[in-house]
Amino acid sequence: MSSARQQIFANLRGALGRRAEDGVASPPSIALGTIPLNDRSGEVLEARFRERLAMTGVTLETLTLDEVPAAVADYLARHALKGSTAIAPALASLAWSARELPVDIGTADRQHTLGVGQAYAGVAATGSLVMVASSQSPSALNFLPEHHLVVLSRARLLGHLDQLWPLLAREGASASQAIQLITGPSSTADIGGQLLYGAHGPRAVHVLLVD
Repeated sequence: MSSARQQIFANLRGALGRRAEDGVASPPSIALGTIPLNDRSGEVLEARFRERLAMTGVTLETLTLDEVPAAVADYLARHALKGSTAIAPALASLAWSARELPVDIGTADRQHTLGVGQAYAGVAATGSLVMVASSQSPSALNFLPEHHLVVLSRARLLGHLDQLWPLLAREGASASQAIQLITGPSSTADIGGQLLYGAHGPRAVHVLLVD
């Protein structure tokens, strides 16, 4: 070790009140799982998830699975969105025709301003949506449309990210082509330090939390 390098480390040790013969301090232990996976009513986990979603600019509404087509129709009307909506094949069995919605079942392309997908899980600690790519849940739905609606089962809310990987392994989903974590809409502050949405993906994310 060069004398200059030794002097730098000596200065750092002195500033920290340490001696050369002191060993390396053990890193502090971090308690995981401080948010419960679920309580008896699920209220604690859901409240934390709502809080984190709001911090990332994601909106949420609660409903039943059968009410999803009506909620999509309401969203289209509220935001004055025109054209066909891309729907994940996993949601194809819902009553889209009853709402007279022009929908394309399958993946999304640039003509779709709204995409409706199904999340594999949600992470309360970070407000993240876990999307597992498959033929039933195409990845393009997560990135191409400007508006992204995500159907998430309340039973799939997790407390922390470290609970996701064992779940994926147990259910055999870890071999999927891609696992995507979505935490808020696409945004950037590169231009003049001003936060802009929709820079390289959806500018709006809305969660449909179902029982």
